[in-house]
Amino acid sequence: MSTRDMSANTFHAKLALLLLLSVCLLEPAKQWAQERGQDGSSLKPFAGTWKGTCADGKEFVVLTLNWDGTGLGGTIRLANMHGDGGQCATVVDPPSPEHAMKISDVQLRGKALGFRGSANAEFEMTLAGADRARLKFMGTPVEDNPWELKKAQ
Repeated sequence: MSTRDMSANTFHAKLALLLLLSVCLLEPAKQWAQERGQDGSSLKPFAGTWKGTCADGKEFVVLTLNWDGTGLGGTIRLANMHGDGGQCATVVDPPSPEHAMKISDVQLRGKALGFRGSANAEFEMTLAGADRARLKFMGTPVEDNPWELKKAQ
């Protein structure tokens, strides 16, 4: 066998090894992304406008989650309200677009969607059906007694 044939065989062997390593490395990364919802299948059910209604019948929370093809973004608006244990008994000032918090740091944590509304406002949302969800406001009494949300039609 000539030196040229040996070089060609070595090149082909290295190329085959490189392709095999690429497949081995990329396939788990693809599976990990899908498990984390990066393909959107796990995140899309959260998309939409979700609203919480206070005991007085007025809206006190409006959560808008938009799917942009790569992830979720949106806003959350909260009312000024009165109530015990973080629950809404009466709305003092309704949620307004002027005071909306832009959502960031969206992460799927098991079956819950975690996100931030500001540096000090962290939330966790779990679906309770196709048009119902529970929203926890972390670090507040609402963490232990989540708000009930309904998906707007």
